[in-house]
Amino acid sequence: MDPKHLHEQLNQLQIEIDELAVDDGNRAKLHALVDDIDRELGSGPQFVLEDSSLQDRLEELVSGFEVEHPTVAGILKDIMVKLASIGV
Repeated sequence: MDPKHLHEQLNQLQIEIDELAVDDGNRAKLHALVDDIDRELGSGPQFVLEDSSLQDRLEELVSGFEVEHPTVAGILKDIMVKLASIGV
C-alpha cells in the first residue's frame, strides 16, 4: 500500500469522525488515535509503528463503539485490517 494513499485515508477518516454522532470525549479519542497512527507511520516508504499501544487503543475503541456506534466500529475495524495487511 502506498504511504501517501494511507495518509489520505487517515485524513478522510478525520473528516468522517467530525460528522459522527458521538460525544466530544469519544471524538477527541478518535482524533488522537488517528493523529498518532499518522505520526507513527511517518512519511517514509516503510510502515513501522513503534508505539505498540496503538493497536490496543484501536481494539479498545472498537469494543466501546460496537453497540452504540456500529459505523464507527466498522471504520476502526477497517483501519485495523489495513494496518495488519501491511504488517503493522
